[in-house]
Amino acid sequence: MPVSILLSTPSPKQQLFTTNIRRFYADEKADFLAGISYCYHRIIIDNHRIGKFGDRTEIRIYDKVSSFKICLGTLALNAEGVTLYYQEACRYWAKAADRRPYFRKNGKESVPSHWRSVPMMSREAAAFAACVLNSSLFYWYYSAFSDCEHINDKLVRRFPIPLIWNKSKHNWITLCEDLMDSLDTNSKKKQVSTKQGHIIEYNEISGSSSKEKIDIIEKELAKIYGLSATELDFIVNYDIKYRMGSTGTEP
Repeated sequence: MPVSILLSTPSPKQQLFTTNIRRFYADEKADFLAGISYCYHRIIIDNHRIGKFGDRTEIRIYDKVSSFKICLGTLALNAEGVTLYYQEACRYWAKAADRRPYFRKNGKESVPSHWRSVPMMSREAAAFAACVLNSSLFYWYYSAFSDCEHINDKLVRRFPIPLIWNKSKHNWITLCEDLMDSLDTNSKKKQVSTKQGHIIEYNEISGSSSKEKIDIIEKELAKIYGLSATELDFIVNYDIKYRMGSTGTEP
């Protein structure tokens, strides 16, 4: 259960106090308020997405990420090109790919209905975007500004990126391929029969099984976003108890 507490004060100067997203299992409900902390800030994007932050480390990370004035959507095209795919539903791990996810309905391959596709300007751009969306950095940002169930296209396209995104010493294509291969290797083949008589086949992807690859990407993202060692440690270990405690598997 993901929960956040938000408090505002009725004063001429808007004051907003929030906790970060706190997750807990049913048997932990009684201890939910233990150790909870509030953070004062005025971070709201799109006039309605209130940042759910609980300490100053998160504010510093947000300030660094939001300081970049171009966004992921600038790497997209309004025409057919190299395609980025991402899963709309999200609980513990955001999932994205620069290759079409395996999905068959009655033996015919197609894009799963709960995955979205975005044509990108180049293979490198698609690989970089896939690395970003699979990262814990994006998952933290998504947790702070979403309903913790759905990845909105606007949130994806407006995610800030550094102008030097393609100047990293590491090759985003290689990093992405390593992650995609790991996700494929650790996925499980699933087949279900619907009430309508359809046969659905897909790969059940486990984000937690590929955390080692994601952490490598995290370090490269920290460099181009200018995150400190403390901030990187926060991101790498963000909500780790629940994210690694779950299977993280979603079709």
